[in-house]
Parts: sequence; structure tokens; C-alpha cells
Amino acid sequence: MPSFDELADHLAAQAAGGAAGAPRASGRILSSECFDRYTPFSMHSLAADRAQPQPAAPGRAPAAREPDTSDFEAGRKAGLADGFRQGFDAGVTHAQAGYREREAQAGKRLAERVHALDQALRERFEEIEREAADAVVTLALDVARQALRSTLAIRPESIVPVVQEALASLFGESVRVHLYLNPGDAVLVREELGARLANMSCDIVADPSISAGGCRIETPRAGVDATLETRWRRTLAAIGHAEVAP
Repeated sequence: MPSFDELADHLAAQAAGGAAGAPRASGRILSSECFDRYTPFSMHSLAADRAQPQPAAPGRAPAAREPDTSDFEAGRKAGLADGFRQGFDAGVTHAQAGYREREAQAGKRLAERVHALDQALRERFEEIEREAADAVVTLALDVARQALRSTLAIRPESIVPVVQEALASLFGESVRVHLYLNPGDAVLVREELGARLANMSCDIVADPSISAGGCRIETPRAGVDATLETRWRRTLAAIGHAEVAP
């Protein structure tokens, strides 16, 4: 329903329209012609007038319609999501490749270190074996040296087999033989082999420079060095060891 103000405005507009062609109101009585031009109105006409669109003010263009940005925003979000997904996938691929490469390099370095350690251990074990073997040989030589000295001290007659072996190496040569012995051994050899040596034309010569337990034989054509020092060196040479005489 129209308000009081709207009703008053409508009445004023009709009154103004009717008065445009009629004489100004005065104290006189209006004629019937004035009432013939009056048009009655209804309450519904006010509502219809209010519902009709008002014409735009002259010289003023209608406001432009704002463009719909929903499609643009959706496309922007989709592009961002797709770019993020592609960047993430590329980053994961790059990280995995880098990890595999670093893992391969680490495995290679570890294998090289293990190989170097194995080689070093092998060389060290071989060195220990050589040192142990040398130590065993040295110990055996020390024992043999002490045993030889003890044997010569306890059994000085052991020189006799040495002399017999040295004389046998001459292959029965019928020449004058000179047998050089330690003075102590010379006494023992004369007692044990005096008669045999005389038949072989062998002269016993006492030589203090010869160690007990050894001898040296000389003939005009050959010689035999059976001194203790020489026999000891030959024994060491046979086992590949160099050592001074006992």
C-alpha cells in the first residue's frame, strides 16, 4: 500500500496538471468545467507508478556491467595447482636421482676402502708371517748353536766323524795330506785315527786358529774346509738364512 507522502505527491501532481489549463483558484465558486477535467485516481495507480523504472538522468550513461571473474579465478587456481604439481614431481625426480647418485658414489668409496683395507691386512699378515718365520728360524739357530757348543764340550770326540768325512771327500787320493785341527782335537784324532792317518800319509798339524769341532785338509791338488764356521754357514745357506758363525 502507498505511504501517506506518496499519496500527497500524487494528488499534488494531478492538481497541478488540472490547474495548468484552468483559471487560478479564488474565492469564487468553481464552475462545473473544472470538475469535468478532474480525473479520479485509485490506490493501485500509485503502486504501478512506483514499480515503473525511472528514466536515466539526461547526459549520464548507464553504469557498465562488471565482467564475471569467476572463470578467470578458477583458471588461475587450476594453473597454480598444475604448476605446483609439475614442480613437485620434477623436484622429487631430481632428488631421487641425486640420492641414487650419492648412494652409488658412497658405495663405490666404501668398496674402495674395503679393498684397500683388505690389501693392507693381507700385506700385514704376510709381513707377520715372515717375521714369525724369521723369529722361529733365529730361535732354532740359537738352539742349534747352543746344542753344538754343548755337544763339543760334552763330547769332544765328535770331531772324529768330521775328520773321517772330510778325508772321504778326497776320493782316495794317494798324495801327501795335511790335516789342520784345533790342538785339543789333534790329541783326540791321533788317539783314534793315528794308524790309519799314517797309512794315508796324513800329517796332523795343530792350529789354534781352528775352532774345536772343525778341521781343514790341504793337498797339493785340492783342499777341504770343514771348519765349524764354514759348516755353519753352509747350513744357514741351505735354509736361506744369513748368520754369523756360532
